[in-house]
Amino acid sequence: MDKHERLLDSEGTGIEDGRAHGRAPSNKRRLLIAGLVAAVTGIALWGLHMCGSDVGAAWLSPANRADTTDALSKSDKVQVELFVMSQCPDAVKVEGVFGNVVREVYSIMDVQLNFIGRPNPNATYGVDCKHGDSECRGNIDELCALAHGGGDLPAFWRFLSCLNARFRDIGRDPDLSLKCASSAGLDTSAFFNCATTLEGRQLLKQSAENAQFAAVNTSATVFIDGQSRCVEDAGWRDCPGGHAATDFIRDICAAYKGPRPRPSICAEFPSA
Repeated sequence: MDKHERLLDSEGTGIEDGRAHGRAPSNKRRLLIAGLVAAVTGIALWGLHMCGSDVGAAWLSPANRADTTDALSKSDKVQVELFVMSQCPDAVKVEGVFGNVVREVYSIMDVQLNFIGRPNPNATYGVDCKHGDSECRGNIDELCALAHGGGDLPAFWRFLSCLNARFRDIGRDPDLSLKCASSAGLDTSAFFNCATTLEGRQLLKQSAENAQFAAVNTSATVFIDGQSRCVEDAGWRDCPGGHAATDFIRDICAAYKGPRPRPSICAEFPSA
């Protein structure tokens, strides 16, 4: 039972106890019940399909995105950033699209996961995640799989696809992530060590700070080479170049200026 369920349970028990003894709730109890109902309602609304837009804007400090040119120059690959939440349906949708992108152009792209959350040193995992601690747990698992995947994006996407196939169990089933890491061919020892130690919590904190610094509060948001490219928020929007896998492939081919041979699919886009 998570904290939200305990809250609901304690509220229900309090009301039932009063009725069972034939007593009307006192004014103090009414106020307490009203407060709990308001809190639970807020939590429920926050957990609807809308994973990120508007909600949370109050605690994501607006900031100008720093010029990423220096950071990008350290790698000749195209930098793709996914601003997501592990238990958000919109994130699962975008990650599914990028599974097709990775398959075609993984050799010329890097991926960074930025999980939307609020850094909080008093939280279980050092971050307040919108869908609770289980989502923080899922976020950490995904960050550790990416960090210890040896740069093998296809292997990481096999892991991610395995998790997303049981989307509602992410962060809740303690065996799921390890099984997915094993089936994807990841180093399960390195993954497990990261996911169960301070390293994983530090990765989550840095990830949330990245999203906060970029002033992104909608899961799922796609950046390519430091620029906002597309948003999926109960429907695609702000995607001037389109939102199909081929659209992202085209843009990544066009953005790649490095010395290594470009994937053959890039030849299908003459302007790229």
